[in-house]
Amino acid sequence: MEKEKAIQLLREFINRLDRKDFNLEAWKNSVTLILENIFGAGAPVIGKIQELSYHMSSWALRDTLGKSSWEEQINRNAREILETAILELEMADTDEGSTKENAVFRLIREALENELKGSQYKILKAILEEKDPATRKDKVREFIRSLDQDTLQGILVSLLSDHRMSGKL
Repeated sequence: MEKEKAIQLLREFINRLDRKDFNLEAWKNSVTLILENIFGAGAPVIGKIQELSYHMSSWALRDTLGKSSWEEQINRNAREILETAILELEMADTDEGSTKENAVFRLIREALENELKGSQYKILKAILEEKDPATRKDKVREFIRSLDQDTLQGILVSLLSDHRMSGKL
């Protein structure tokens, strides 16, 4: 999703918080779908939205004995979460593509960082900076052939078992 459209959509969801007919659960479901499209499934911002609840726990009662009701506090929290998401989008490097794409690259990078030795990871990073696509492809193929079976399996297992991949294939 284009960054400007995503920001505009999140601002619309912030505005919906002020409606008289506001329904938190329906709002959370809609926002979750949009955030998954923007940031990818499993993004921390989605978890924060899902945690929002009008449940009257002791902390909610204690924290709302002042000026505002607990409903207003939940709506304020929701607004802050989405404002933070907008800030993240505004600060994102547009050269890197969408935030959802960045989430995929982050997943791959984490798997490689966790499974490769530091020196192997540095070599791979250098290979990926190669300008000529054919040369880069050959060097990547050579690099992969140099890895032992356990490392290769570890990378694949790490990628496929990550919670962000759940139900995505």
